[in-house]
Amino acid sequence: MNKIKMIAFILFFLLNIVFSHPTTFKSGKVLWYVKNNSMEDLRLGYSIRHNWLIGGRFLKTPMNEDLMINSNWLLKRWNKVGSQANIFFLSNISYNKKYHLGLQGDWENRRWYIAQMVDYYSNEFSYETRLGWSPYLIDFNGLSTWFIIQNINGSIKPIIRLFKDNYLVEFGSKKGNKYLTLMVHF
Repeated sequence: MNKIKMIAFILFFLLNIVFSHPTTFKSGKVLWYVKNNSMEDLRLGYSIRHNWLIGGRFLKTPMNEDLMINSNWLLKRWNKVGSQANIFFLSNISYNKKYHLGLQGDWENRRWYIAQMVDYYSNEFSYETRLGWSPYLIDFNGLSTWFIIQNINGSIKPIIRLFKDNYLVEFGSKKGNKYLTLMVHF
């Protein structure tokens, strides 16, 4: 990403007002950026319904760059007293006919978080599991902090997640393998 794009992205991020889910409230928008040693992923989406988000995605790997159309469906949500669970279907297709299909499930309460993701990217499967713990409980106005253990295809990495209001930041590193997520819902 060149400097102008990066500055525009940071300004956009700071000027807008996250939840860690791939869809947001009806008519809500999400800007989502993920970077690690093997890829850079930038998404902008709009929820046309409370359970369906569509948008664009730019995915860059060392071997390829793809501009994709993104669609995320919330298939089922369980709201319980003190907890919530979700199942999402994710799909993307690029102009050069590469595609991504994914299934994501998660459960969380104010202290624990667990997620499982299975992704299929043009002939390649990827698996991700996350287990998170929050060392303290907050009200809706506080800064939420989570310590997460992430396992992607057998590579385990510690992640710190911070979110407040509509902003989410995740970062981690293990043996030079770095990870960063920035997300804002507005």
